[in-house]
Amino acid sequence: MLEKKIGEPCPTCETPLQRRRSTFRTIVGDVAYCARCCSSFELAREDDLVAALLTPDFAPI
Repeated sequence: MLEKKIGEPCPTCETPLQRRRSTFRTIVGDVAYCARCCSSFELAREDDLVAALLTPDFAPI
């Protein structure tokens, strides 16, 4: 399953993806979901957010 982030455009119809609870047995938790074409994608890890918080302005002292 492709990894996508919330708000990215759907590869099929270009609609922004939403967060939704997974209905798959193999995926526990939330998925990125396109309501227009009913496509689901695995959520990409949000390591970018952690990296942004550890910039020198927010680094622990």
